[in-house]
Amino acid sequence: MQLLNIRNIHIASDQLLSNGELIVFIHGVGADRTAWKYQLPFFHSKGYSVAALDMRGSGDSDARDDHGNLLPISLHEFALDVDAVIGELGYKKAHWVGNSMGGVIILEALSQHLLSVDKIALCNTFAFHPDKDQILPRAEAALKIKSLPDFAKERIPLVLRTDIDAATLGEAIYAMARKDPEAYRASWQATWSPDYRAMLSGIDHPTLIVSGSLDNITPTKLSDELAAHIPGARHVHISGAGHISNMDKPEEFNSALVDFLKE
Repeated sequence: MQLLNIRNIHIASDQLLSNGELIVFIHGVGADRTAWKYQLPFFHSKGYSVAALDMRGSGDSDARDDHGNLLPISLHEFALDVDAVIGELGYKKAHWVGNSMGGVIILEALSQHLLSVDKIALCNTFAFHPDKDQILPRAEAALKIKSLPDFAKERIPLVLRTDIDAATLGEAIYAMARKDPEAYRASWQATWSPDYRAMLSGIDHPTLIVSGSLDNITPTKLSDELAAHIPGARHVHISGAGHISNMDKPEEFNSALVDFLKE
């Protein structure tokens, strides 16, 4: 794990650097950088530089300033953090790969016209979630009556395939359980709120869309919407994968992503 000092905060990352193109991996709202443990060694072996980030408020990245105040948590800040990390690693551009919240962060980066965005992979994500009015109050209501670790034990089994190995399930629960609760709530609100549908037809970056057949959080119809409106987008549907398809079916995910990046 490396700590990068960018934009006056510390962002934690797992990195395997080379002379190749850079891929940045961006996790979902309940995850952290460890969600990409099956991707980093694989893509590094294919000649890429890779970095999986803890977004502010998650993992080992800062959630609060030196005075104990919560850092600003928004899609806007997340996108600028990723952009700054790419520059700090010595690159002008990178391929952005995001799962769930990570995919929404990529859409925000495109809305800001950030120049560091090269190819993009939008995984188990959406431009607009039709159930957002039901989803948005869910975390706040849960955390009024239970701890974040208890909520994580309930929530994480819903996002992974039911027969996931116990070690991976435990790691995923821990990743959510150790978040700053206030930062988690702010990240949750940021994730499910936006509507990027109007900008999809103007996306001119090569785009891969990944969905999972078992994903009940962001159903396949939301990926279909992305594929229908982003010019030239390729949609890969992974059978037997849930909401974190890169963890549920890493071989299928890696194969789809490397084929896309090598084009």
